[in-house]
Amino acid sequence: MVENNEMHTKVYAGLGIQTPRLSTTDNGDTGKGNDKLRSLHAIITENNSDYEIDDANNVKEGSNSALSTPVNLSIPKFDKYSELPTPMGYTPNHKATNTLSPQIEKYKMSSPVLTPLYMSKIRRDPALVRKIDDNVSDTYHHAPQHRIISELPPLPLAEKQRIASLPTMNEEPMKFGASIDTITEEEPSSEEKQIDGYLVDDLEKKLKFEMVKVIGEGNFSTVYLFERIGVTNADEDNRLQQVAVKSIKYPEELNNPELKGTSVYTDIMSRFETSLTRELSVLKSIDHPCIIKLYAINNKIFLASKKPVQDILSKNDKLPPLDLICSYCSGGDILGTAIAMAGKLELWFIQRIFSELTLAVKYLHENNIIHRDLKLENILLKYPMEKILEMKESNLLNNESIIELGDFGLCKQLYPGEMCTTRCGSEDYVSPEILMGIEYDGKLSDTWAMGVILYGLLENRLPFDPLPNANFRQRSRSTAHRIAMFEWKWSKMLDIESSAKEIVKNTLIRKNSRWRIEQIYNSEYIQEQVTKLTYI
Repeated sequence: MVENNEMHTKVYAGLGIQTPRLSTTDNGDTGKGNDKLRSLHAIITENNSDYEIDDANNVKEGSNSALSTPVNLSIPKFDKYSELPTPMGYTPNHKATNTLSPQIEKYKMSSPVLTPLYMSKIRRDPALVRKIDDNVSDTYHHAPQHRIISELPPLPLAEKQRIASLPTMNEEPMKFGASIDTITEEEPSSEEKQIDGYLVDDLEKKLKFEMVKVIGEGNFSTVYLFERIGVTNADEDNRLQQVAVKSIKYPEELNNPELKGTSVYTDIMSRFETSLTRELSVLKSIDHPCIIKLYAINNKIFLASKKPVQDILSKNDKLPPLDLICSYCSGGDILGTAIAMAGKLELWFIQRIFSELTLAVKYLHENNIIHRDLKLENILLKYPMEKILEMKESNLLNNESIIELGDFGLCKQLYPGEMCTTRCGSEDYVSPEILMGIEYDGKLSDTWAMGVILYGLLENRLPFDPLPNANFRQRSRSTAHRIAMFEWKWSKMLDIESSAKEIVKNTLIRKNSRWRIEQIYNSEYIQEQVTKLTYI
């Protein structure tokens, strides 16, 4: 969730709205029409066979050897990649103008000089990206698109965005006994001053909340800060006194009765519903101190029904408001914090937040859940930095978590041993095997993204950005090419000894050698921190 009245962007309760995502279908089909999408950097397609990566992750010029993926599939070699896969999608607000979001304009007006990571990686895409998996009617493939979520048409080359898709849901449906007839009537949305919220753990218990202010807006949702009202019992849960309310914006097509019965309408409804129920199912099932919490929802049918969108639209022309009432993180996201501090995060703080991220991902993977969109923007601080520093001085910092992992729009519940084929994620954090469009281990792709995060925090730049002293030719290579070539090097940390570098070295590596979350957790860097924590 983004707070627009601050110098830096704040993100609450998992609304990741900036770093671009990408996707194709589960079977690797990129659809018809345009088969490439330009990145925000100039893309120069070239052979690039004059590079070789040595064991120390240094890039050597002059080699004619090309890297290839060690799998027995007929696929392109890594060194041929210069662009990310073609994203596909639907456009809920296709009439919107192609302008910067308020938070990005805020960045552009800010006076402090920022460091390379944050100058070049300030959330390039203002759209909140979601994901859908499946093919759709060919008749929709050539329509111009502005905002993307899924597997409909590719963006024109002129529109420099990358997105993600919404995969098919495999989870078992949640089982409740609510009647559709009793809960499909119009209910107040979070745009109104007050809303009702039904507790996820007890759908018969209704709480009332009052809006305080808007704290962020994306293409797919608006986020508000609400406070609980009408509390008569002093022993009520204090966590519900302030909440972040994420008000979902539906695809325009779903509220257009004239489209009912068309293939486009059916496809969009199915994919939107799949994404929504998957996210709600996972959020309802998890409980960890380092992960956001879904406390309540304004309309019970979205938790009570197996197919809530279809059930509602079968009886109504329009969908009722949908508000997710989540935990509120007043400190914003880590990227915003780093920007506010000009990238000068202290090493103890980096170690602490990465250790908590490790705990969160470990919990997810142990429950066969993959996140698939781990990035700096989705790591939320529960408290402002001032309070965290006070807790440290008072020796209270180890008594509770200080981060929550958010934005579960791309998550997936796996069967034991299940591999993934959906190409999705955020541009700077996506693993090479996802780029190649081959079957991949979702847990290993998560640990790759963790390596990107840790490198970024330590180096104050992302690993696959050009080095500050890079020449024109090196800068002209796309992010996708550098990822596929494992083209990263230490700069700021080159001569500094740190056990954190061991994690980066063993995560930004080929999948056959890449560390799993258990190995990250058992590393010296993490154990040094988690053994001090008293809340786990």
